[in-house]
Amino acid sequence: MKRETKIIISIFGVLIFIFFFIKIISIPPLVSPAKLVEIPENKNAYEIGKLLKEEGIIRSVKLFLFLTKRYNVQKKLKSGIYEFSGRTPLKKVIEKLVKGEIALVRITIPEGANIYEIAEILKRAGLIKDKNEFIEYAKEKNLEGFLFPDTYYFPYNISIEGICLKMWKRFKDVFEEIYDEEINEKNWKEVKKIVTIASIVEKEAGLTSERKIIAGIIYKRLKKNIPIESCATVEYALGYRKKRLKKSDLKIKSPYNTYIHKGLPPTPICNPGKNSLIAALNPVKTDYMFFLSKGDGTNYFSKTYSEHLEAIKTYLSNKTNSETKNSEELEK
Repeated sequence: MKRETKIIISIFGVLIFIFFFIKIISIPPLVSPAKLVEIPENKNAYEIGKLLKEEGIIRSVKLFLFLTKRYNVQKKLKSGIYEFSGRTPLKKVIEKLVKGEIALVRITIPEGANIYEIAEILKRAGLIKDKNEFIEYAKEKNLEGFLFPDTYYFPYNISIEGICLKMWKRFKDVFEEIYDEEINEKNWKEVKKIVTIASIVEKEAGLTSERKIIAGIIYKRLKKNIPIESCATVEYALGYRKKRLKKSDLKIKSPYNTYIHKGLPPTPICNPGKNSLIAALNPVKTDYMFFLSKGDGTNYFSKTYSEHLEAIKTYLSNKTNSETKNSEELEK
């Protein structure tokens, strides 16, 4: 009797041990802070399970293999970069891999950002490794102006081509909506002209109400074969923004310098938002020929050159002597 009792107690003890062991290994590890784990392509279930254990996402490779086999999903685990946080039950980890719920990165491209600034944003977000690679691709495909500024959600392992394609499609959708016509080979020249003008408007206009006026002045100057004289195009040629341009800056040898070259620059100088595109499509006809930044985000509009010179004296008089000399008679 005693012997039977000991056996029963031993069996009960083993069962309790097994119960608590299973209980312990079934409790997901705590992942804090959130962690990104990359599952490479062409990895089998064992290799994926081993990687997840090494990263502290699961406790047991054997249990992972058991469940993936039981659910018949060992060959359905998708590659990609996944985000894990807190305690994720093993079943949820497997579901995540089967559904391909890869991590998405939220980025916002501001209106007026150029391809160099977009490259910096993408680099900081971890979506690209080499800014120059993105810039070279965007230049090769003539994408300046056609990467629509907006908020996007990209997977971490997306290609540069994939990023640009999504932004281009967004531009196409927005532009065709306000243009009321599909972009094609026949109207591409006109589309590029509109976008280029919109890009200048984007950089020159501080207020939405001024955009159509500035667009109208640009069209008028183009029609009269007068240089546009946009400081924003000179800054694009320089490769950086300046608080106030010098006279020497206006002489920079570049096809983007609209002080010395008539007509539009060879490409847009940034990626304009919807309001600037609308302005370029619907310019307002006025008697104005000049616009000058007041320095507070707004512009002063002049009909004559003499009036423009008076505006320069008025709105640049509060600058330091050196700044005044550097910005003397800057036309826009």
